[in-house]
Amino acid sequence: MKRPFKSFKENDSLKQLNDDIVWNQDQKQKQKERLLKTIDHLDTSHERGFKKNLFSTKRNMILRNIMYSGIAVVILSGVFISSAFVSPAMAQVVAKIPYLGQLFSTEPLGDEIVNTVRQKGYNINGASISLQGSKNSIEVHVVGSEAYYNEVKGDIERIVSDIIQKRNYDTYTFKVTREVPDVEEKEELSAEEKKVQNIAEDLGDTLFSSNYSILELGTSMNRDKEGKVHPTVHLQIPNTERRIEEIKGVINKVLTQNDAKGMPIEIQKVDMKKSEQRMRWGDIADDVGEDLIGKEKYHVKTVGSSVHPDPEVSINTSLGHSNDDKAFAKELEKVIKQFLATKKMKKKIKGDSYQIIIYGKGDKKLN
Repeated sequence: MKRPFKSFKENDSLKQLNDDIVWNQDQKQKQKERLLKTIDHLDTSHERGFKKNLFSTKRNMILRNIMYSGIAVVILSGVFISSAFVSPAMAQVVAKIPYLGQLFSTEPLGDEIVNTVRQKGYNINGASISLQGSKNSIEVHVVGSEAYYNEVKGDIERIVSDIIQKRNYDTYTFKVTREVPDVEEKEELSAEEKKVQNIAEDLGDTLFSSNYSILELGTSMNRDKEGKVHPTVHLQIPNTERRIEEIKGVINKVLTQNDAKGMPIEIQKVDMKKSEQRMRWGDIADDVGEDLIGKEKYHVKTVGSSVHPDPEVSINTSLGHSNDDKAFAKELEKVIKQFLATKKMKKKIKGDSYQIIIYGKGDKKLN
């Protein structure tokens, strides 16, 4: 049986990220489980190898790129802000923001939608949430025939509408769509493309059956102005893997056997501990508050998390730079820190030092 591998015709596809980040709840959870399993494996076996391609689909690759880049936009749950030191007008908004502790046990929005719809007996393939500032959207994917979709669409719409209304979210639109199975188009490959594909398969069979710590294996084919193909082998390995030259030797042996001696090899080392930290802080940001993004009156456009060089939660708002706006931001920072100091959150933070930055218009820092 052939091992999974990737083959890209254009190298640019390795670097692209969507402007709109769309999270599928099921895929997000599976991605986290894969990464944690890999990190646990490294902790216990060190130099023992992986026999599985960790990221084997284009969709997972997008999630991986988001995870590695640290640009992930995440969904927040609500916060409480003291009304001290703000104007009466601002205090009215502040007073309506729920206390963080009351919402800590609340499911994330996407999870609640998926779980509720499935508990009602409807067949769906998860839900996607797209965050675009004040224009956020939810899409629920129904699995089944067109007749089944038409039968359940209205019921699912009512379920989602009820959930959004109970949370008083006014920045989300939603739709229920039918998931149509992808029909793989058979593409006629050139002789060069077939050769590179065979090389990728042979490399996969060799490396994934070895004891090397291989996270991902792929090939790309760039064409120059004359149309000549220049293939490259791409490899991702944990930064704990020390047998670089040995791995290169194995790859070069396979290339020679396929009459491709001298094909460039690009190896990327992945800091698995940093990836685990990045994932933790993504979860922490999830816990900090969904209400801020869901309710227009809070003026929160996006919330992001980064761990380079140290953990940071950044909240981008449409607020101006008046004294009231700055006071609001400072109070928001205080309460978030109080929440992160709770026993439950300390377990997730694991002693990391961090900062919270709140931005107003023009990306100007408010706190």
